[in-house]
Amino acid sequence: MARDYYDVLGVAREASADDLKKAYRKLAKKLHPDHNPNNPKAEDAFKELSEAYAVLSDAEARAKYDRYGKDGFRQYVNTDDVFRHTDFQSIFRDLGFGGAAGAGGGAGGGDFFNVFFGGGGPQGFGAQGADGARARTRGRQARGQDFEVTLDVGFHEAVLGGERGIRFQRPDGLKELTVRVPAGVDTGTTVKVRGEGMPAPVPGGHPGDLILRIRVAPHPSLTREGTNLVAAVNIPLSTLLLGGTVRVATLDGDKTIRVPPGTRANGQLRLRGLGVPARDGTRGDLLATLIPHVPSELSAEQRRLVEQLRELGL
Repeated sequence: MARDYYDVLGVAREASADDLKKAYRKLAKKLHPDHNPNNPKAEDAFKELSEAYAVLSDAEARAKYDRYGKDGFRQYVNTDDVFRHTDFQSIFRDLGFGGAAGAGGGAGGGDFFNVFFGGGGPQGFGAQGADGARARTRGRQARGQDFEVTLDVGFHEAVLGGERGIRFQRPDGLKELTVRVPAGVDTGTTVKVRGEGMPAPVPGGHPGDLILRIRVAPHPSLTREGTNLVAAVNIPLSTLLLGGTVRVATLDGDKTIRVPPGTRANGQLRLRGLGVPARDGTRGDLLATLIPHVPSELSAEQRRLVEQLRELGL
């Protein structure tokens, strides 16, 4: 796994520009090919070190690296340009090296870049000849980063699913598309939309995926328990005692249910098949919790009758 640029330079993430330069000078003097002739490991380490310094010493490239990581930032930064605008020449001159890898001439950004990377960026960015063929192969295999968006959906939409248009801002611009919300999603569910993530980092690669992280709005009277829905239904005390009917609001419209006489307070009646769709295509149930309605004030007649019921032991 490729090392983090800060680890390569041996500095903290909050390192200043001077800290970066000092760290690079120290390690470059040790790893420079003039001190390590015919040593491929040292040369590879020197290339990695120089790439890390080139990126982190460029304020814009560093900001993108800190935000997107080593792989992600390459989608927004032209590594060729970063190398060409890095002043390696003055550093190597101060260290007593005449040029990049003893090549003679300037060790400035462009010359250094050409000597060490054959006219192309590290890891196949624009490499020529055989390196170019390998870069094109990597390009076909390369894949853009996934891009994550939080999608707020209504309770009804989350349970029963549906299509909707969305707009979101990516680093490369505003994106609009239609997505399908699968039935039964809940807060924390992720939905993958293939090919709608960030573009591939090199020509010929494949775009990443769009990851929708679902956040479901609450419902005023329904809650979820697995694949079941629970509805809080206010009901007159007399209906619990004597039986009767009550209307229940469901996601499939209002339903009328029969309440048996003597139903206890907070008891539940089951409405089959009106819950949350499961993966096998079935649906859970809706559980209607019957909550007796107790008025805050009683009329004179109501109070007289309730007192009579109390006298009868009810």
